[in-house]
Amino acid sequence: MKQLQTRLVFIIFSIFFTGWLICGLSIWSLEFNKAKKDILRTAGILLDTAAAVRDYTSNQVQPQFDLIEAGLKVPVADQAAQGGNNQAQGYQPTEEKEVPEFNRVTVPSYAAQQVLNQLEKNKIGYSYRETAINPTNRKDLAAPWELEIINYFAANPKAPPKMGERFDTLTKQKTYYIAKPIQITKESCLVCHSTPERAPASLIKTYGSENGFGWKLNEVVGARVISVPSIVQYNEARRSIGSYLLAIASIFLVAYTAVIVIIYRSVTKPLDFITHLLEEVSLHQTEGAQLPEDKSNPLNNLNRSINRLLISLNKALKSPQK
Repeated sequence: MKQLQTRLVFIIFSIFFTGWLICGLSIWSLEFNKAKKDILRTAGILLDTAAAVRDYTSNQVQPQFDLIEAGLKVPVADQAAQGGNNQAQGYQPTEEKEVPEFNRVTVPSYAAQQVLNQLEKNKIGYSYRETAINPTNRKDLAAPWELEIINYFAANPKAPPKMGERFDTLTKQKTYYIAKPIQITKESCLVCHSTPERAPASLIKTYGSENGFGWKLNEVVGARVISVPSIVQYNEARRSIGSYLLAIASIFLVAYTAVIVIIYRSVTKPLDFITHLLEEVSLHQTEGAQLPEDKSNPLNNLNRSINRLLISLNKALKSPQK
């Protein structure tokens, strides 16, 4: 009976353990897929936020600065009249004002990058870049992996946002990214990016006349890329998986113990009693012994059959031999 009990315990344990592994693998897949979706959803929200900052800067901030600059400028006729009055009064004409530095806060790309990159101060691994093949600011020059994205959008301007995973060599961790193309759709963009002659003097003074020119209308010149680290969501997924597996293991352990107890009381113990009784009968160590008959006992039919067999055996043994 011990061998039978050991075999039953092993079979039941194997069934429960296999079920636990299957549940674990299923939960692992679900949790990591959920974590990936959360990462990409966060990246999408941040990318939309950057687009909102760009639009606000372009539609609200830039026009206000243009109005301020226009208000500070003195019309040419007024300058001539003022100059004549000054000469008549003996004043010397003022020297031409020096060209100021370019006001970067009015550039949508600069504003969006400054706002989004504030995340890097508290959230390591988060980054937002607007990269280009030929940017005005060399800090925005595309890295090799970003250049592949730009070339992809240049060949497929109407393609949906590009998503992927890469290893960030700076933070030493995996990150997910979402990228959208930077396409020149407004003529106003060409004022600063067509030729140095058309560009504002302040822009030439700040960045020079070598970079950021030669752009064309409807051309894909760069990409907006938001990168989000995956380690935070993946760690949360691992903790959730551990909690689920522990809970399932506890349930399986209780069920396993209950099944073992039921098998022992309903099968193993009765069979052991039957075996012991039959062994005593075969050795003539007992006579007239009967197995208990109980309708609630799953082995009741077996007990009744053995009892009939024992009665027949006892009668045969007591009958005189001819």
